[in-house]
Amino acid sequence: DRVPLDWAMTQNNLGTALRTLGARAGSTGQLEQAVQAYRNALLESTRDRVPLLWAMSWGNMGAALTVLAERTDDPAMARQALQQLQAAQAVSHEGGHEPLAAYFAERIPLAQALVDRLTPAP
Repeated sequence: DRVPLDWAMTQNNLGTALRTLGARAGSTGQLEQAVQAYRNALLESTRDRVPLLWAMSWGNMGAALTVLAERTDDPAMARQALQQLQAAQAVSHEGGHEPLAAYFAERIPLAQALVDRLTPAP
């Protein structure tokens, strides 16, 4: 309660560790835990309050959702991941944090390719 943004950053870091472990080990459970940790971070790191911290957690959650969507062949989740990465990239760029913006920009084409692969042709 005394240092909510520190707690939020810890949740973000926990999410990143779980995402890395889940991606390496093929564990959807760890990826789901990562998504929950990012959601927890976003309870304090709101877009209005701390836009760059929000972008970090929002985009990291998008990266975790990308891996999870690929593992589960979930096109809706892939679309959500893409939207989150795009929003995080835009806010990072607007906030002047180019390394963070570049990190998310690198992941957008991968997420778009996943959306294209998982979305049935009309």
